[in-house]
Amino acid sequence: MLLLFGIMLIFILLGMELGTAMGLSGMVYILYSWLGPSPIPLSIIPQNFVHGLDSFPLLAVPLFMLAGELMEKGGVTARLVRFARALVGHITGGLANVSVVVNMIMAGMSGSSVADAAATGTILIPAMKKAKYSPEMAAAVIASSATIGPIIPPSIPFVLIGSMTGVSIGRLFLGGAVPGFLMGLMLLITTYLIARKKKMAKDSTFDGKELLLSTRDAVLCLLMPLVVLGTMIFGIATPTEAAGIAVAYALFLGGVIYREFTWSSLMEALRNSALTTASIAFTIAGASVIGWVATAEQVGPKLAQAFLAITDNPLLIMFMINALILLLGFPLEPLPMIMMLIPILMPVVKQLGIDPVHFIVVFTVNIQLALLTPPVGANLFVVTAISKSTILAVSRELIPFLVALLVALVILIVYPPVTLWLPKVLMG
Repeated sequence: MLLLFGIMLIFILLGMELGTAMGLSGMVYILYSWLGPSPIPLSIIPQNFVHGLDSFPLLAVPLFMLAGELMEKGGVTARLVRFARALVGHITGGLANVSVVVNMIMAGMSGSSVADAAATGTILIPAMKKAKYSPEMAAAVIASSATIGPIIPPSIPFVLIGSMTGVSIGRLFLGGAVPGFLMGLMLLITTYLIARKKKMAKDSTFDGKELLLSTRDAVLCLLMPLVVLGTMIFGIATPTEAAGIAVAYALFLGGVIYREFTWSSLMEALRNSALTTASIAFTIAGASVIGWVATAEQVGPKLAQAFLAITDNPLLIMFMINALILLLGFPLEPLPMIMMLIPILMPVVKQLGIDPVHFIVVFTVNIQLALLTPPVGANLFVVTAISKSTILAVSRELIPFLVALLVALVILIVYPPVTLWLPKVLMG
């Protein structure tokens, strides 16, 4: 089994598309079985390809992606920037604070970290550079705050993991709300401390009239997360139906209220979401083969026994698992880590009696850090391109923000009620 994952990792590092790498690795395992007394039929591969995608909740993924694209093209981001500027621009840290708050709000709309980094970075990085922030500092703030995107609901990773494991997606959405705000708070504290140390000027003075005007202009945008989440909490819609509501709401805002859609922008939104969905779907199909292999080899129970041989303390095991995830985050991005690790780690979690919602939220927070670390961190590359800086320079500026996010991660590991309180209150 270790050889199988080694082969898969080599394929990925060589630049092979993730779904292909997983599917081929599964084929290697099946062909190897032909050397023994119980050969596995090759038909297992297409069967698992189809079975992996045969899930109604997975329909939420392209819909949430489309909703995020429509919100970006419909003029939502600019209005949220104006609102956040009026709300926190006068606090020490200025536009850095604005960047964090905007990404926290955008997190409730797109569910994608990279999409948020691109949308907010395009507007705020040039604004921060104009306000005398270094390009590297501007890029680091956007990259780190965009990691909140998949934590505050809605969340594409939560939809994927919930579909794979059978854990309630609604409970996962609620479980991510408070941790997402905790991440934002840690980043705001960091920007405040850095701004004080570097004696950065405030972006503006507080203007109550501007706050009221910007709030009025952005109020319909701010309502979108409440509409999406509320329909699920009160049993009005499933996660997939809620994603459809999000698309309709985004179309209404951009087409009727703000009137910023053009045919070309609509077609671009559809094309972008279709291409991303196709890539994710093929990855899920390939991952289902690896999941079948992991189940056949009893990898989860064996790993659980390995951990229990070291200690039977669930907290220590959680720290060991998260240390492993952090290390894998350097060569891998979040999606492959979800597909590779969730089928293996969930049996371990269940055997240890760890709440699945708590584990999945902690896992998702952890894998977002992979977006900030070279050599494959997508957020890092996006903001570096926008800021016209270098990977090394931005990486240096990212260090205090990474530390802040790691502190948030440790709090979530040590104190599960941060994650579990809201789902228990609202869903029992």
